[in-house]
Amino acid sequence: MSIYEYFVKLHRYLLWQTKKIRDLERRLHALEARLREMEAQPRTSIERIEYKFDQLKVETLEGTLNIGIAPPGAGGTIEDFAVEPVKTVIPKPEPVLLRPIQEKVAAYLNGEASETLKRLEQQYGRRLDDTYRQFILQDIARQTDERIRFYLQEKANHGYVPSGDRDEAVENEIFQKVKADIEQSLDAFLKHLPSKEG
Repeated sequence: MSIYEYFVKLHRYLLWQTKKIRDLERRLHALEARLREMEAQPRTSIERIEYKFDQLKVETLEGTLNIGIAPPGAGGTIEDFAVEPVKTVIPKPEPVLLRPIQEKVAAYLNGEASETLKRLEQQYGRRLDDTYRQFILQDIARQTDERIRFYLQEKANHGYVPSGDRDEAVENEIFQKVKADIEQSLDAFLKHLPSKEG
């Protein structure tokens, strides 16, 4: 390598280094500007909050609890956060029909659902081991109470008022709907399950 080539390379390296330093300086100035902006923004500091719950006497619980403060720029004063009275909600007891439907669904999941799953495996050309089948059925079992309550609420919304006695027609109707939901979800799951080649 001649001395001329050496100086050409050195010159290129110095140009690259100069460009890099300018780029870093520009980024540093931008960061310093952002830091100054952040330091100029007002800060909220909360020194100490003491709750004296032993001095409270609650006879009825109404309203909405707001914890925290509004972020800067949200506007408004504390008076803007006045709470309108809310009716006290008394939890409803579980419907009379819930337990019998749960038992029917559990019996279905422990028996017939396994056969349905095997039939769908053959239909879609999938092969699952027993552990995976159990996992799928357990996962579905965790979701059934929500579906049963949904259908009971749907019945109530359409004017159905359960009496103190069991109503087997409604039990069977809701059980069949939950069963159809289970079979539909098993079908959809297996249909979209990637097949294993081999």
